[in-house]
Amino acid sequence: MPRILKPILAVPFTLLFIFALAILPHLFQLNGGGGLHLDWSGSMSSVKDYFAGIGTGESFRFISGRKELSFWEQIGGYFRTSLFYIAIGALAGTTIGILVGIYFSLSRAAWLKRGVDLAASIPDFVLIILLQSLVIFVGKSTGVFVFKFASISSKDPAIALPLISSIIIPASYMIRSVALQMKLTMTEDYINVAKSRGFSKPHIVFFHALPNVLPFIKTDINKLLGILIGNMFIVEFLYNLRGVTKLLFTDTFSNNGYQYALAVNGLLALVIVYTVVYVLLRIYLWGWEKVFSR
Repeated sequence: MPRILKPILAVPFTLLFIFALAILPHLFQLNGGGGLHLDWSGSMSSVKDYFAGIGTGESFRFISGRKELSFWEQIGGYFRTSLFYIAIGALAGTTIGILVGIYFSLSRAAWLKRGVDLAASIPDFVLIILLQSLVIFVGKSTGVFVFKFASISSKDPAIALPLISSIIIPASYMIRSVALQMKLTMTEDYINVAKSRGFSKPHIVFFHALPNVLPFIKTDINKLLGILIGNMFIVEFLYNLRGVTKLLFTDTFSNNGYQYALAVNGLLALVIVYTVVYVLLRIYLWGWEKVFSR
């Protein structure tokens, strides 16, 4: 299949997946006896209403609390928040992952590697709660709160701790991936040839081994972003950030019931965030290739 067709074909499949995912809360309903039944007619009605409401604008209005709001007027702030944390987490996590992964592949400090493996094994929400608890403990002990442990309002958001949380998870994944690929690459014959020619160790690592590891990193971008997007549901909720996932958490189920249109629009916004950060990461890794390619 030509490479240009892959992103073109991905669009309808992505849209189909979003509409199918958003319909699940409508599809599975409880009956009078407490069992589940499939409400196909109500689900299909929601899909039809969404497409019918595109022309009238009804599909881009939602209930938040007791107010009816415009999705277009509200989504900008939510979108920027999610994009900021996911983009910084992806770029910083990738950078840390490459540099520390290279160090781990060459180092014999087993205790450091075990520390990274331990951090990677801690669930996201536990790690966030531990960070918040540490800030509160230090603040109460010293009277100085270095970081905000949650956002009180959109005008005074927590920044440092959510950024740390957004970076740790992808960085720990990338460290292990880069360290493994670097170890395998350093055993290749062309590395031994470079050593026999008298090149320094940093030169061999960055100008011989790393260019052959970067393609493996590029293939991991989708997995890395999947980890980040899943992590953001927890980060935005626990830090009370006004991001896209928080919008889905708080307003998709309102007093009037499940808001199918909001779920679809919110998931579409997440796909756009994913696409933007994916392009940024590809450009960023392309820059690494240009710098270190021989």
